[in-house]
Parts: sequence; structure tokens; C-alpha cells
Amino acid sequence: MGYGGKITNETKILLILAQKHCCSIEELEKYTKIPKEELKVYLSKLAKEGKISRSWGHFGGKKYRKYCIKTAILEELGLA
Repeated sequence: MGYGGKITNETKILLILAQKHCCSIEELEKYTKIPKEELKVYLSKLAKEGKISRSWGHFGGKKYRKYCIKTAILEELGLA
């Protein structure tokens, strides 16, 4: 009794963020196997829909973009 349809790229991203809470674009690229340029399109769309938030992180003197799933979405999925 599995899932009969295909999982969309947006769903893949949300599932990874639900598990990890926050990821960089490089981590998302590694986990989802979606090319970086294509990921940017999906992440922008998800941010506009209010499902994820974007912020800046600093590590080792370098600045990187961090993508986090919103708590409301986690609650909606029953994961919070």
C-alpha cells in the first residue's frame, strides 16, 4: 500500500526540511539531487507561499543562505 503518484520536487524539499529543519542550498542539492539553479526557483516559490523562511548564516567567516521550514507547516504535517 504505497504512494501511487510521483513526489514533486517541492515535496522533496519540504520533506528534507521537515527532517533537518534548516539546510543550505548545497545540502538541499545533495539530499534531493535537484540542480542548484532549479532549486533556487523552487525555494523562491515556497518562500512566496509562506512555507519556508530564508535567512543568512555565518560559518568559518563565510556567509551562506539558510532555508528553514516554518513551524506552521510542521504542525500541518503533524510533525511539530
